[in-house]
Amino acid sequence: MARRAEIVGAGFGGLAAAAALLARGWSVRVHERTPFVRAEGYGIAIHENGLRVLEALGVRSRVQAHGLRVTRLVSRDAADRTVADVAVPGSTYRLSRQAIVAALAERVVAAGGTIATGSEVLAVDPRGTVRTDAGEGAPADLVVVADGIHSRLRDALGLLASRRLLADGALRLVVPRLEREVDPGAPDGAAVVEYWSGARRVIYSPLDARDAYLALTCLDADADGRRVPLHLPSWRAAFPHLESLFCTIERHADWERVRWQRFQVVRLRRWSAGRVAVLGDAAHAMPPNLGQGAGCALMNALSLAVALDAHARPEDAMREWERTERPLTEHVQRWSALYGRATSWPGWARSSFFRLTERSRWVRAQMQRAQRHAPTGTAAVSAS
Repeated sequence: MARRAEIVGAGFGGLAAAAALLARGWSVRVHERTPFVRAEGYGIAIHENGLRVLEALGVRSRVQAHGLRVTRLVSRDAADRTVADVAVPGSTYRLSRQAIVAALAERVVAAGGTIATGSEVLAVDPRGTVRTDAGEGAPADLVVVADGIHSRLRDALGLLASRRLLADGALRLVVPRLEREVDPGAPDGAAVVEYWSGARRVIYSPLDARDAYLALTCLDADADGRRVPLHLPSWRAAFPHLESLFCTIERHADWERVRWQRFQVVRLRRWSAGRVAVLGDAAHAMPPNLGQGAGCALMNALSLAVALDAHARPEDAMREWERTERPLTEHVQRWSALYGRATSWPGWARSSFFRLTERSRWVRAQMQRAQRHAPTGTAAVSAS
C-alpha cells in the first residue's frame, strides 16, 4: 500500500515536495487555503541549482521557455558608475512565479495527486494527523508544512528558534521594459542591474521581451521609501539618472498588487517533529539578495523525498535530510543577510565591498555556493 502524505501549502516547496513524492509512489494531498493555486508576486530568479530540481521534476523546459536568461549582475553607485560587473555561473533565469506554480500543480495532478483548494489546515500533530476546517483526517505517514514565513503550524509545534527582522525591505512590481532595452541585442538585455543611492536601491531585471521586474529596497525606517503608491519625488531625487524608469513606473505600475515586505531571517530548532517536516520560508526564510529563497525550498523539497525513499521510518529519513541539507541552506542565509547589510553602509564602503565580490574568487565562491551545487536527487540531471 502506498505511503500517504498531507502537504500544507501549494507554493514552490509544497508542490515540489508533492511532485517528488508522487514520483516515488506516494499518495499525496496538498491543502491550499486560498480558492486558487497561485503565486504571490511577479518574476523570480531561479539559478542553476533550482533549474536542476525543476528538471528532475519534469517541468524545467516548460517554465524556462517563458523566461529570460541572466548572464551578469551589475552594481552601480549614486553617480551611475559601475562598481562591479560579475558573470553569473551556469544558467540563471528570470521566470514567472505563476508559471512555476502552474507547471508544478499540473504535474502533481497528472501524477495522481490531489490539490484541495479552500482547505485551511488548523493544526498538525507529530503523529501525522492533520486537522482542517472540514475536520480531522486519518494519520498520514508524513505531513509537510510549507505554508510560509508566518506559519502558525510551525510555531504551534515549538520549532521556531528565532525570527530576525532585518533593517530593510522591498517593494516589487512589473513595468514595461525601457525602450532602449527592448532590442534583444542591447548590452544590458541579459543583466540584472542594481542601482544604489544612500540606503535605497533599485534592482532592474528584464523579465521577458516586453516587461521588466523591479525591486525597490530601502530601510524600514524610511517612511517615504516604503510608501505605496511609490513616493516618486523622493525616489527621483535619489536617482535622477533613472528619470525614464520613474516615468514608466508612474504610467504603468499596478499599485493594488504592490506591498511593502520587510526582510526576515527564520531559523528553527529542528526542521521536523515526529512525522511532520517543515520547509521553505516556514523553515528558513531569508532576504532575497542572493536569489536563493525559492532555490533552497525546491532543493529541500526534492531531497526530503529522496531521504524518505531511502528510509523505512519517516523520522529517520527527516533526521538524515536535515543533517545533509541544513548546512548549505544556513550558509546561504548568512551570506544573503551579509550582502543586505550594505544597505546601511556609507557609499564608499559599499562600493569597496562590491568590488571585492567582483575580484575575490573566495567571496564569489561563498555567494555562489548554492548556484554551483548539484542538489540531492539531480545527479543524473544535466544543467543547460
